[in-house]
Amino acid sequence: MKHLLTCPALFLAAALLATPASAAVQVYGEATSTGPNIHVQVYADISGASIVSHTFKLFYNASRLQVLAANRNEAVWYFYNGAIMVPQTPPATTPAGEVLFVSGMMDARNPRAGVTGNRVLLGAVEFARNDSSTPNFDLTIGQAGQFASFVTTNGSILEAQVGQIVMQGIVANPDDQDLDGLMDKWEDKFFGGTRGVFYSDDSDGDGVNNLGEEALGSDPTDAKSNLRLLISDRREIVLLEWESAEKRTYAIEICKELGKFETWKEGIEATPPMNSIEVDQKELGDARFFRVRLETSARP
Repeated sequence: MKHLLTCPALFLAAALLATPASAAVQVYGEATSTGPNIHVQVYADISGASIVSHTFKLFYNASRLQVLAANRNEAVWYFYNGAIMVPQTPPATTPAGEVLFVSGMMDARNPRAGVTGNRVLLGAVEFARNDSSTPNFDLTIGQAGQFASFVTTNGSILEAQVGQIVMQGIVANPDDQDLDGLMDKWEDKFFGGTRGVFYSDDSDGDGVNNLGEEALGSDPTDAKSNLRLLISDRREIVLLEWESAEKRTYAIEICKELGKFETWKEGIEATPPMNSIEVDQKELGDARFFRVRLETSARP
C-alpha cells in the first residue's frame, strides 16, 4: 500500500498494522467574495473513527480565476515528532485549474489521537477574479486509486469502502449567490435583480462603485447620494454635516496641511438621514481641513 504523505515512522506503523474500522467523512466547501477576490474554505464532517490523513482537489476555471494563496489548516493538520514540527508539502497550485491538498495529523505525544468532529477546516484558497462571471468549483479525492488518502487511526482506508467518503460541492454565500461581493437583496432593491450588476460598476457616475455604495448605504443610481461632508462656518461654531445610513459608524479627520489628516473623533453613530456635529472653533485649533470616513458598516 502506498501512502501519499511523508510522515514519521510511527504514523506508518499505526496505519499499516491496525485493523480497519468503519467511519464516514463528508467533505464540502463554502465560497464568499469581497468583490475582486473569491475565498473558498473546505471543511469535513468526520464521524466514527478519527482520521490521520486526507487529500482533496479543488477544481476551478483557470481562465476566470487565478490562485493568490492556498493554505492547509495547520492548527489541526500537523506532524509533531516529539521535538519539532515536521514540515508537510504545501498545497500544489499547478497545473492551473486545480489545487491539490495533501495533509496529515500525527502527534507523538498522542499517536492515536487523530481528527474527528463536524465542520473541521481542511484548507482554504484565495482567488483573484479575471472577469465578472460567477465562478464554479468542484471537489474530488486528491489522487483516488493511487494513494491511501483518508486513513483512520486504526489503519482503515476509507475511500476503499463504498460510501465512506462523500465529496460534496462548493456552495456560494446564500446572501451573495453570484459571488460578486454585493448582497443579492441590495442588488434586487436598486437594480431589480443581480444580472448585469457587478461590484466595480459605477452606475450613477459619482466616483463610488457599487461596493462602496453598498458599504456607505447610499443609492447607487443617484449621483447626489454619497458620503460628502458639508461644512458651515458660523462665527465661533463650525457645523459638520453628512448623509448617514443605519448601522454604521463614522470618523472625522482633521488637519492644518492637506495630506496630513489625523483622526479627531471616531465611533460616531449614524443618525439617518443626516449626521451633524457642532464644534467650537477653539477646539479645532489650527485645523482648517476636514473629512468624514466610514468606520464600520453592517451589510444590508
